[in-house]
Amino acid sequence: MESTRAITEMILQEAQKTAEHIIQEAQKTAEETLEKQRQLGVHRATTTTRLLLKKAESEAELNKLNSIANAKIKANWVILSKKETWIDNALNEAKNELTILTQSKEYISILEKLIKEAGVILGGKELEVLLNKQDSKLPLKLDELAKAISEKTGFKTKLRLSAEKPNVIGGAIVRTANGKVIMDNTFDDIFKRREKDLRSEIAKILF
Repeated sequence: MESTRAITEMILQEAQKTAEHIIQEAQKTAEETLEKQRQLGVHRATTTTRLLLKKAESEAELNKLNSIANAKIKANWVILSKKETWIDNALNEAKNELTILTQSKEYISILEKLIKEAGVILGGKELEVLLNKQDSKLPLKLDELAKAISEKTGFKTKLRLSAEKPNVIGGAIVRTANGKVIMDNTFDDIFKRREKDLRSEIAKILF
C-alpha cells in the first residue's frame, strides 16, 4: 500500500515537472515569438521610414526639376515676348518710314510704278485705280501709264480713278472694270505679304 502511494506520488511529481517544463517552454516560445514580431515590426517600421524618406527625397528632387523646367519655360517666354515686342517695334518703325515716304518727292514715281505693275498683271483693258484720299489728289499721269500698260500687255488700256478712297498708307489698288479681279499693290498689302520674311530678317539683325 505504501509502495503504491510512493509510486503514485513519484508519477505525480514527474507529471508536475513535465507540466512545468511544458509551460516554461511555451512561455519561452511565446516570448521569443513576441520578440521576433517586435523586431519585425521595428524592421518594417524602419524600412517604411526609409521608403517614405526616399519617396520624399524623390518627390523633392522632381519638384526641384519641375520648378527649374517651369522657370526656364517662363524665362524663354519672357525672352520670346521681348523679342516679339522688339520685332513689332521695328515693323512699326518701318511702317512709319513708309508714311514718311508718301510725303517725299520720289513718291509719285513710286506710286505710278505700282499702278503700272498692277495693270500689267491684270492684263490691261478697262481698269480702275483706287487711291487713298491724299494720293487721289496727286498729279498722276494716268494716260501715260495706260499707254505703257498697253505696250506691255498688247491690249488697249484705259485707267480710271475710282471715287472709292481706301484707308491705306499708300500705294494703289487696281481692279478690272467689272470689279471681279483685283490687284492690291498698296504699301499695306505689300507689307502684309512680306511680313513673315521681314520678321525673319529683323530677328537675324537684332538677335
